[in-house]
Order: sequence, then C-alpha cells, then structure tokens
Amino acid sequence: MELSQKHQEIFRSECNVLSQAVLGSLLKLAENPRDSQELSKLVQSADTIMGGARFLDDKKLEQSATDIVKSFTGTKDVRKKIEKFGAAFEQFGLLVGNSGACPKGYVLKDGKCVLDIRYKVKN
Repeated sequence: MELSQKHQEIFRSECNVLSQAVLGSLLKLAENPRDSQELSKLVQSADTIMGGARFLDDKKLEQSATDIVKSFTGTKDVRKKIEKFGAAFEQFGLLVGNSGACPKGYVLKDGKCVLDIRYKVKN
C-alpha cells in the first residue's frame, strides 16, 4: 500500500515523537534500571514505532524497534540489555537529532543527542 505524502509525514512525525520517548526511556533506565514504569513506556513506544516504520518501509528503524521490544519484554536485568543497545541509542538518537529535538538534559552534537554536562539531573 502506497502512502500519500501527507500520511508519510504524519507517520514520520509520530515515529519522531516516539523515538524521543524511546531514547529518553533508555537513558533513564541506564540511570535507574529498576523503574518498571519507564520499562513499560520503553516497550510500548518501541512497539508503536514498529508499526509506523512498517508503513514508512523504514527497515532499519523497524528492526531497531523490534530488537528493543524483544529484548526488553519480560526482562529482569535491564543493565545488561542496555549495554547491548549502543546501536539502538544511535538509531533513535539520529532520528531525534535529525528533527532538531533532544530530550530534556541532552543537546544535539554532531547530529546525535548527547548528555548535556551543564544539566544536572535532580533525584
């Protein structure tokens, strides 16, 4: 099924917003791997991206989202999973970075969202 330009833009926009959520969740889980709500948010966002990426025929984004859903669903050891996801960090960071938007506490550098060392996270 061929999508109109308007529908492609809608799916791209949704995937971008959800990619920000995925990137933010991965970063938060790296700091607090026991946050079950954040883990649920990560899996749900990645699952929704899978569908949008299929419509857009973006195989790389679809695979990254699929990998996250498969790896993080039902996991107990989030730290080990996060260590394996350098490529997913980069994929979602690039998508977010290409739109010029990074999650709070991060800045765009060389086309990627990186931790803003000037930003202090409050616990």
